[in-house]
Amino acid sequence: MEGCLSSAPFTRVARSPARAVTAAPFFQPDAGSARRHTGGTPAGIRRPSAGRPARAPGLSTANTALENRGLQDSHAGSPVSPPYDGSMSDRGFDARSNLRPLRLRAMMTQEELAAKAGVGTRTVRDIESGRVRPQPKTLRLLVKALGLGDQDRTLLTDAVGGEAAVPRELPRELASFAGRERHLAAVLDAVDRGATVVAVHGMAGVGKTTLAVQAAHALAPRYPGGQLFVDLHGFTHADGPRPSMESVLARILRSLNVDEPDLPSDVDELAALYRSALAGRRVLLVLDNAAEAEQVEALLPGTADGLTLATSRHDLASVPDAVPVPLEPPPMPEAVAMVNAAVAGRATDAEAAAIAERCGRLPLAMSLATARLRSRPLWRVKDLLERLTDEDRLLDELGTGHRGVAAALRASYRELDAPHRRLLRRFSLVPGDDVDAYAAAALCGVDRDRASAMLESLVNVHLAETRSSGRYRLHDLVRLFASQLAAAEEDPSELDEAFGRLLDVYVHFAYQAASRAVSPYQRIFAEELKAHDLGLPGFADQDDAVSWFRAERENLAAVIVAAVRAERLESAWHLASAFSAFRWYDGDTEHQLAINRTALEMARRLGDELKQAHSLGDRGRHFSVAGRSAEAIDYLSWAAALSRKLGDVAAATWALRNLGILYRQSGRFSEALGVYRSALEMAEAASDVTAMLHIRSNMVVPLLRLGRLDEAERRLEESKGLLGPGDEYNASRIENFRGIFAREKGDPAAALSIHTDCLERCRRNGFREGFTPVLIELGEDLLRLGRAPEAVAYLEQALEHAEDMSYRSLERSARNGLGRVLTASGRPEEAIGYHEQAAALAESQQDAYELACAHHGLADAHRLRGDLAAARTHLRKAAAGYAECGVPEAEAIEGRLRGAP
Repeated sequence: MEGCLSSAPFTRVARSPARAVTAAPFFQPDAGSARRHTGGTPAGIRRPSAGRPARAPGLSTANTALENRGLQDSHAGSPVSPPYDGSMSDRGFDARSNLRPLRLRAMMTQEELAAKAGVGTRTVRDIESGRVRPQPKTLRLLVKALGLGDQDRTLLTDAVGGEAAVPRELPRELASFAGRERHLAAVLDAVDRGATVVAVHGMAGVGKTTLAVQAAHALAPRYPGGQLFVDLHGFTHADGPRPSMESVLARILRSLNVDEPDLPSDVDELAALYRSALAGRRVLLVLDNAAEAEQVEALLPGTADGLTLATSRHDLASVPDAVPVPLEPPPMPEAVAMVNAAVAGRATDAEAAAIAERCGRLPLAMSLATARLRSRPLWRVKDLLERLTDEDRLLDELGTGHRGVAAALRASYRELDAPHRRLLRRFSLVPGDDVDAYAAAALCGVDRDRASAMLESLVNVHLAETRSSGRYRLHDLVRLFASQLAAAEEDPSELDEAFGRLLDVYVHFAYQAASRAVSPYQRIFAEELKAHDLGLPGFADQDDAVSWFRAERENLAAVIVAAVRAERLESAWHLASAFSAFRWYDGDTEHQLAINRTALEMARRLGDELKQAHSLGDRGRHFSVAGRSAEAIDYLSWAAALSRKLGDVAAATWALRNLGILYRQSGRFSEALGVYRSALEMAEAASDVTAMLHIRSNMVVPLLRLGRLDEAERRLEESKGLLGPGDEYNASRIENFRGIFAREKGDPAAALSIHTDCLERCRRNGFREGFTPVLIELGEDLLRLGRAPEAVAYLEQALEHAEDMSYRSLERSARNGLGRVLTASGRPEEAIGYHEQAAALAESQQDAYELACAHHGLADAHRLRGDLAAARTHLRKAAAGYAECGVPEAEAIEGRLRGAP
């Protein structure tokens, strides 16, 4: 991936303990715009805190039951904000209600605030509308962009300055909850007696989730640490995404404000981090739809501070310390209470009993039936009962216990018109858990607006449900019902066509998003995007594209599996290939590699060697992200050789460029130059100006490492001459290098000015990937100017960005850079921590150069502490490492060793 691999940090031959670090994989701003400075800490950059340590890798009866326990519903309402009068004195507002007046006071539009803060416009809009709860990091960015003083910043940053935002994930509670007062009381009594795990089990559709959610809302005030709701999909449809334990743990940790880069890939490490995050916190955790007791047990917190409510179709009595609450179809009095609550007095007790009887007293079936009665004011109860007669044979394979569901579903289905019936049937074709309106439109061959209205109609009659705006799903029993209807009533060829259209929509949006994921991919996916464009809207910006991927990630994986099973090999390959573009945003390298393995298999089955070459290159890039350089080099070499054999010069050149980057990131600078020269010859022969530009600019870093400054500057000028009109992305890269040359020629003040403008250029154009290297350069400029304490803030931000995007090479460079500036600031103990972390990363990821830099920095830090023996040991290791890389620093270090006592 060019934007993350295009160039590496540069360190000149050491002339003093303060040495240079430069980089160029790219990222998003995290502190707004840095501006030209004449002194002090640059605008938009956070000052480090003193002594910061090194970073470590319904009904009255129900209400009476609640009141008897002294519980209050904390969700019954919300305060209404008064009109903004310009004073901002009311400290009772939250971030959502305060952001708009603060923005207006700053005379900024949503777009201007988003641009200045380095976030998406949608993010600002969603926070102001209350659709999302802002993360602490986002609040920090907004505070900086608004230029808030100490008094006003607390309106937005209480969570940032103190505890993190508390998750409130419970689904909506039912005002008409009835008929389960005994079971609700059982749950509450168990908690009163000290239970920390309550397990509700029963058949499908019996109301387990409803009971758990109602109890959770009642208990929420007791658990101020937050309320989490996790659907474990234990009984989902065959192709649906039953999440792995890794993904469940990661999802909960994200809700607990653990940043993505801090999430380990190993499940045991994730579990340990999960238990640590919950330790000492009174958190209520709802684990819905568990497949088995073991799944629940694995997610129990390590301490007894919180409460876990679990639901399953299986008995969870084997879960340690669990209090079981078995749930059966309610007895007739409770079922009658449920029906009466739902129809609001339209039925007598006898009529309500008849409805309950014909629905098998199953809450799901009764809910569906009564919803239809509510939606038809002219109906008599008799009309509904007639429609529930003789409707209990469709789901026979589920057993007699589910016959009532069949009656309710069949009766609801018959009330739909033909288009809505078609949509319900074809909904069963969806491989993933949910869909948006575009996918539904593809299934039925209608436009998006029509599909959206139809989906809402299905929600209104309880045949579909929505858990977030614009996303729709079917209960698993409804999905089974719909699947049987599709098999019985649809022409197989029409179903196949509908499934094909669904795949086409996913391919369209996958390529649209991939082309936005990272700037260089716009060219790579341009041809595929054009070939698969359905004329549907694209994405506004990079944030929009990444948000789509994160919302659809599990669905995309399920769609790929379904495409393979349906022998839709082309579609499977395209989806898997587009999936790969998001490797930097995924954080699950093993999952990415598994998707890529599918792409390779599809290419081989298709007999398409061009696709094979592309997928081999993707695999190499996945290994690169994982820090597995040797495997990455192998796969990129195979991709380059196969592409060259096939005459695909552009693909071969692309693979060689990435291979050169890997050599450079491993400290093999001469080999990197050799690969770049081969790639350049191919690009020149093909008159590929864009490739020529990238290759020449990529040659700058290894040339600088090897001390060939004049040749490096010549290559940069050649690159500048190849810039096309409006190519802001590459222009910003070249400007970054131009600042380096100014510094190396003895003018760090000019370098600071150039890099400050370059940072603003990246921010203005939305080049998120450009921020990390420029921040590193700004830190180095300040170090050279003798302003090391100010440099710390830049390098801390660079490290945060590198971690966010899994830029492993830049993370190593930023850690070493932080170590150097901390040493120069007289803080050697902290410096040692950063250098040791950089050394461990470099050694594990086979980066000889950054390993040598880490030892060099450790030598300087230990010398400042007065430990000359340790300093000499690390200096010898640095000299050996530099010599292995063939860089001039080796000779300079040897000189120091000869002169050392």
